[in-house]
Amino acid sequence: MSGIIDSHAHLTWESYAQDQKEVIERAFNKAVVQIVQAGTDIQSIPEMLRLSEDYPQIFVGVGVHPHEAKFWDNDAGEIIRDVALHPKVVAVGECGLDYYYNHSDRSAQLQAFRAQVMLAKELNKPLIVHCRDAWDDALAILEEEGGGKVRGVFHCFTGGPDLLPRIEALDFYLSFSGILTFANAKNVQAAAPVARPERLLVETDCPYLAPQPVRGKRNEPAYVWMVAQKLADLRGTTLEDIAAITARNARELFGLPEPTSG
Repeated sequence: MSGIIDSHAHLTWESYAQDQKEVIERAFNKAVVQIVQAGTDIQSIPEMLRLSEDYPQIFVGVGVHPHEAKFWDNDAGEIIRDVALHPKVVAVGECGLDYYYNHSDRSAQLQAFRAQVMLAKELNKPLIVHCRDAWDDALAILEEEGGGKVRGVFHCFTGGPDLLPRIEALDFYLSFSGILTFANAKNVQAAAPVARPERLLVETDCPYLAPQPVRGKRNEPAYVWMVAQKLADLRGTTLEDIAAITARNARELFGLPEPTSG
C-alpha cells in the first residue's frame, strides 16, 4: 500500500502534551508519509515550526481561525507575512468563517478572512479555509478577492453537491474528515462520490472528529486511513486508489516534495 497524507492536523494541541512524539511516530508507522499542520492563532506558530523542523514529513499553515478573529490586527498580518518565508510554511490558514459558534462576531470574522485571502494572494500561498454555516459569505469573499488568483482547500468539508460548481470554479479542493464516516452526514456523503477526483483531499482535523470506528476517542493522524476507506467505499474504488489520488493532490496544492523515509 502506498502512503497517504493527512492534509489537516493540530499536533500542538494540549491533548497531545504527554505523547506528541508517540502520536507522530505512530502515524509514520501507519504509512502516513506527510502531515500538514494548520495554524489557528499566532501563539502556536513557534511550536508548529519546531515540529516541522524536527520532522521532514511535517509542514505548516499559518493563520488565524475565525474563532480567534477578534484578535486579528495588522501585527498578526505582519507576523504571518514574515513567517510565511519559512521553507516549511506551505499555506495561509486555517482561516475562514464560522457562523455556527460565532466565538468572534461576524464583522471581525469577515475582516480577518478577507485580510488573509489578500495575504495568500500576495504571498502566492494556498489557503486553508474553515467554513461552517457561512457558505455564501465565504464563497463571495473568495470570488471577490481571490477569484482566479488564490487557490486553496475547504478543509473538513461539510457541504453538499450543490456547492461543488462554485468551489470548482474557484479552483479549490475539498478535504474530507471523519465527519464523512458519521451516519447522519448524508449531505457530505452525497458530495463525496461526485466531486472531481483531482480535487479530493483527506484529513483528520485531529484531535477532533475521530472517524466512526474510533468515534469518541482523541483523533490522530494514523486514523486518516479510516476516512480514506469511507471515501473509497462511497466512490466505488479502492483504498489504495484514494490514498494515491489524495496524496498526489495534496502535494500539488501545497507544493510538497516527494516524501523520503526517516
